[in-house]
Amino acid sequence: MSRLSTLLRLEAAETQTVQDASLVGHFHLTERPLIFLPLNRSGTEATLLAVMFGDDPARPHLLVAPPNGRPTAFLEELADRILTHIDSFQNTERLPAKGGKPARERHTHAPQLLVANRKSIPYIQRLGRSLRFTDTPEGSDPARSVGRLGQWLTFFADHAEHPGSAFLLALTDLLTTRWITGQSSLEDEHLAALLAWIDPPPGTTGLSAAIEAENPQVPGPDGQLRRPAGPATDPSFDSLELDPLLTAYDEAAKEGNTAVMARLTDRLHTLLRNYLTPTWDDAWHALGLLRSLTPTQDSQRRWAADRDRFTAYRSYLADDGRPQPAKDDPVSAARRLARMELAQGAFNAHRALEDRFFMAERRTTGEALAGTVTDTDPHHTIPGARGPLLRPRLTLHTTDPVRLDIGSLLAGPHNPRVHLAVRAITPRDHGTDLLLEITTLTGTVKKPRTDSVPAVDDLLELTFAPEFFRRPPFPSRENTPWTHGGPQHNHPAAILETTEEPQP
Repeated sequence: MSRLSTLLRLEAAETQTVQDASLVGHFHLTERPLIFLPLNRSGTEATLLAVMFGDDPARPHLLVAPPNGRPTAFLEELADRILTHIDSFQNTERLPAKGGKPARERHTHAPQLLVANRKSIPYIQRLGRSLRFTDTPEGSDPARSVGRLGQWLTFFADHAEHPGSAFLLALTDLLTTRWITGQSSLEDEHLAALLAWIDPPPGTTGLSAAIEAENPQVPGPDGQLRRPAGPATDPSFDSLELDPLLTAYDEAAKEGNTAVMARLTDRLHTLLRNYLTPTWDDAWHALGLLRSLTPTQDSQRRWAADRDRFTAYRSYLADDGRPQPAKDDPVSAARRLARMELAQGAFNAHRALEDRFFMAERRTTGEALAGTVTDTDPHHTIPGARGPLLRPRLTLHTTDPVRLDIGSLLAGPHNPRVHLAVRAITPRDHGTDLLLEITTLTGTVKKPRTDSVPAVDDLLELTFAPEFFRRPPFPSRENTPWTHGGPQHNHPAAILETTEEPQP
C-alpha cells in the first residue's frame, strides 16, 4: 500500500466516509456478465454445496448439491447451464492482415465471470482442476460435459492471474480500485460491508453501516441477513442451521424415510437460497456502481486481447479438446512467467497514464516522477543508416525520488505516444536532472514535429511507457534443449504463448 492510499484510508477512518481514489474504470464490463456465487462444503477443498449464478438480476439460478450421494446430476446440470452461456457468444468479426499478422476471425463478444470476492477466484481454479479430468459418459456430448466445464473454469481462473485480463474479476477488487474505506483490506473482502461504506443508507455513516453489515444477526434494510459472500460458509451458520439439517437428513436416509428426506431437501434449498440471495443482490448493486465509471481506452484494448484468447481457446477445444495439463512444463512455465511480469508492468503504466490518482501513487514509489523542463535541444540528431535522425533532447529537473535506469523509456499523460528515453541521470540542487531523448513522433530533420517537444518551464509527469515492457525472445519449442524440458508437444498451455496484445 502506498503512502497516498494509506493517507486516504486514515482520512476515511477519521471521517467515517469513503474516499474517492479514481474516476475511471480500468476493466471492461460486458453487457451480459455472469454473476457466479459458489458455496463450499466445510472441510473439503473444492466440493460445491451450492451455487447461485445468472446474467439477469431478476432470475438467479440456484443449484444445490445432494446432501449425500454422488453429485453427478448436480454437476451435469451446472455444466449444461454454464456452457450454454459460454456457447451463446457466437458472432465473429474479420480482422485484416496487419503488421505481419495474417487475417483472422475474432469473436465480437466474450463471456465474463464476476465473483463476490478475491477468495472465490482460487476456489474456481481448484474447482476447475477437480472437474476438468472427469470422464465423459459414453454417448454424451463432450462439449456439454462436466470435464468441459472444468476446462473452461480453468481457462477463466488462469487468466484471472494475467494482469489486466477481464475474463474473471472479483467485485471487491473493482470497488476498492475506485473507493478507499476506513477499514482494513481484509475487511474490504466482505462485499456487504464494503458496499455499506460506499453507499450507506441515508442518515448513517459508512462506518456504522459497515458494522451492521458485518453482524450476521442484524438484518439489512431489506430485512435479510448479510452473510459472508463465500466461498466458505459462515461458521455460525454451519453450526446453528446447516449441520443440524444435514444430520437430520442422514438419519432419515438411514431409516429410508423418503418423505422426510424430501421435506429436508426443500428446507435445504430454501436455507441456501436465503443465504445467497443477499449476496446476489449486493453483486448487482456493486455492478451498477461500477458501470457509472468511464472506461479507459486501454481497457478496451485489453478486452480485444481477451477476445483473441477466447477465440483461440474455443478453436482449440473444437479441434483437439484435451484438458490443460496438471502442471506446466518448464518451457510453458517460463513463457507464462515472463508474459505475466511484462503484462503487469504494461498494465501499471497504462493505468498511470490514464488515472491521475494512480500516477500520484507511482510518484511516491519512484515509478513515476514530475518535474520542470529546464532546457531543450529540438534539433539534436543521431547518426542513421540513411543520414542523421532527428532525436530532440530536453533536461527535466525533479525533486521526486528517481528509480530509473539509463535507457528506460518514459511517457506522460500530455501525449502517451511521445516516448522519452533516459540518457543521463545527474543529482543536482536537492533533486535530479534527467537528460531525456524523444524517440517517437519526432518528424525528420527537414520537417521536424515541434509539438512533440515541450517548452522550457513546462511541467511534465512521466512514468514508464507501456511499450517499454516487451517480451524477451524465447527459443522455439523445437530448439529448446532437453535440459530445459524441450522439445515439447503442443497442448492448451501453449496456445497463448504467441498471442500478443494489440497495441493502441
